[in-house]
Amino acid sequence: MPMGIAITMLHDGRVLLELLADRSSVFSSAETRVDDHDRTSAIVREWVTAPLAVPDRRGPHRPSPYRDGYTLVVSPGSTRDLAAFSTYGNSLLVDFARAFGAAPGAAGDPEPLARALSRDLAISFRRAQEKAAWRLAQGAYLPVLVGYLDELRAMTSIEEQYAYETTTAGVGGILDDERYLLVAEDARARQVYLDLLAERSSLYNWYMDLAKGGLVRPRR
Repeated sequence: MPMGIAITMLHDGRVLLELLADRSSVFSSAETRVDDHDRTSAIVREWVTAPLAVPDRRGPHRPSPYRDGYTLVVSPGSTRDLAAFSTYGNSLLVDFARAFGAAPGAAGDPEPLARALSRDLAISFRRAQEKAAWRLAQGAYLPVLVGYLDELRAMTSIEEQYAYETTTAGVGGILDDERYLLVAEDARARQVYLDLLAERSSLYNWYMDLAKGGLVRPRR
């Protein structure tokens, strides 16, 4: 049985759906749009009714634009993502189980999942863009994000090699809470958020060089 469905949205309404075997491999993937209910439903029906393919690695087959998209995973183990995607999360999981066979006596019915996923996709995208617009309203918040970015970029000296530990609790938590900025209509806001993610990743790698490899070095 599939682990879940990964849904990656772009600011222009394009969507990549991935039927997950696990976090790093997929049975299948397909593109749709947030407002194309017929296509989204058809993808779900095909996944449910066709034999599962041999799982393949997820990363190499993702079209490059989606690497910078807003991803939510619909699965029993992704409580936070499920809440962000749907106000009917538990019902959606029941529909998923019925479609793919984890609910005894009700396996193989794609229709409830097809309807619910296409409905919730449109609602989730609209809600994410509204949250982004509200957060960025009147131009006050973007300079705050730029300030965070400048702060992270300035962490380069040997004495700051443990900086990742503090950023995880500070800026890192903010980044996790505000992933919806990846579908903001403001292109600069999206880019600043992506730059913040890149800096956090760089700080993590720098920290791990010291924590696991014992390598003391400046960053950059």
